[in-house]
Order: sequence, then C-alpha cells, then structure tokens
Amino acid sequence: MKDALKQDLLRSLFCFKKATVTISHYMSKDDEDGLSIAEISALCCIDHGCGKTSGQAERTAHHAMHEILAVTKAAVSQMLGSLEKRGFIWREIDQANRRKIVITLTDRGKAAVDMGEQRRDALLSRVVKRFGEKDAEHFVQLLTRFSDIVDEETRKAD
Repeated sequence: MKDALKQDLLRSLFCFKKATVTISHYMSKDDEDGLSIAEISALCCIDHGCGKTSGQAERTAHHAMHEILAVTKAAVSQMLGSLEKRGFIWREIDQANRRKIVITLTDRGKAAVDMGEQRRDALLSRVVKRFGEKDAEHFVQLLTRFSDIVDEETRKAD
C-alpha cells in the first residue's frame, strides 16, 4: 500500500473522530443534563424496547445497547449506573424472573429522550440533505465494512 494512502486513511479517521466529538458536543449544548450522544442513544434504546425482537429469543436491553453503541458490556453497565444515579432510569429485579433486571425511564429520562431525539433527528436530517441519501447510504456501508475488517484484523493479531 502506498504511504500516501495510509496517511490519507489515518487523517480521515481522525477527521471522523472529530466529527463524532462535534456531534456529541452539539447534542449536549444548552442541555443542563449534559448527556452524551451515547447516553441519549441508550435512553432511546430503553424507551423503544430495543431488547425485544419478534421471532427470536428476547435480548436484554443491556445486550442490545452493547451491540448498538459498539461498546463493551462493562461500559454499558457503567453508563446505566451513571444514568440511574442521575435520575434518568430506574432499575429493579424482574419479579417473574429474578435473574433479569427491568430498566425503566423516569420522567426525567422520558424528557431527555424527547429532546435528544428531536435534536439528533434534526441534525442528521440536515447532514443527509447536504451529503445526499445515496452517499449517506454508501458511507454507512463502507464504514460498517471498514469497522468489521478492523475488528477481524485486530482479533487475528491478538
């Protein structure tokens, strides 16, 4: 591989990281709660029941968040602990199956979901409008493929 391509790829990765940080800052600006994009996404996941799937064994919200947010299970646990401590969620043991934890949004959590979804959707709509739907779809495909390849190569190297 050419050195220039490696440098361009690395620079693009840094630019993408900067864009994700910018989105996170945008999502939390003017928000006294200071929720990150990951925390808003986790709350949305709880609100929309992302752990429930039809035709398959039910996944836990915890497991679904781990997959959706592309973070470790420990990071999800830490995030849920922080959200609970700050009054966005309530966790309790499922009385029907004591091995399960039921996660519920508080009123504060529901308000954060409403505000967060509106901001996120408005921003992403403007970005897709400027980027173009076809290019956005292609970008998602390429980024997903790139991420999968990086995961495979780093696992092989370990």
